[in-house]
Amino acid sequence: MNKFNPYSDILALDFDGVVIDSIEECLVVGYNALAIQQGRPDRISLLNDLNSGIILEARRIRNFIRHGQDYVYIHLALQQKISIKNQADFDRFIDKQKFLNTEIRRLFYTERARFLQDEPEQWLTLNPFYPGMQEFLGKFQPKERLYIITTKLKENVQAVMDAAEIDMIPEHIYSADNKLSKSEIILQMLQKLYASPDRFHFIDDQVDTLIKSQSTGVNLYLAEWGYNNYDQVDLAYKNGLVVLTLENFYRLFGGSATPEGNK
Repeated sequence: MNKFNPYSDILALDFDGVVIDSIEECLVVGYNALAIQQGRPDRISLLNDLNSGIILEARRIRNFIRHGQDYVYIHLALQQKISIKNQADFDRFIDKQKFLNTEIRRLFYTERARFLQDEPEQWLTLNPFYPGMQEFLGKFQPKERLYIITTKLKENVQAVMDAAEIDMIPEHIYSADNKLSKSEIILQMLQKLYASPDRFHFIDDQVDTLIKSQSTGVNLYLAEWGYNNYDQVDLAYKNGLVVLTLENFYRLFGGSATPEGNK
């Protein structure tokens, strides 16, 4: 691991699970999208509108999602009382429902857009920054060295940044999808920016994403504060990845920013 220099290096961050704790918003949107798909009239705006047992189990399964629309499948699995013990279980369940994927993806992102438009304050409340992250992003210099690589839609990231009055260069927000993976985005960025892999630092909370990105040669870090569990952290260590706590992240990349910076 090379020491980070903000004036010569690039810092790229995942968004959900690294910058913001979006699980409540995603589970609300996922619930509503499934209700629409099944023709049910119920729609919620608060996660606490759900049974506490459902919330607890949904939070556990969240560690296995790969895309935003996977939140809909969390609710579908709970509704069907499917046992999801690990990543393989969740992947198999989604594969069995792949005939629904186009519709599920469309409904999830349509419902998210409606939620943001109709209830922007509530939507933002359900997408809080991790402690200290808002301050970190606001103070980070130079801005030209900071990037976001996420599966979230660019406009959703921009909405969060704008509301927090964080001056983020719009062209530095990259949205991965089924056509372009995060590792492919990193390779394109290295070529576009004429950057050396050893001066590129990428933080994500999904160990599978990081393992797939090892072929890029960049510095990779698992955000332990994000959406992962003990087995996934252990897998990160076994694959030679650096595992960071939030405190260590600020120490390595944040200078004066600290986790206590914003509550």
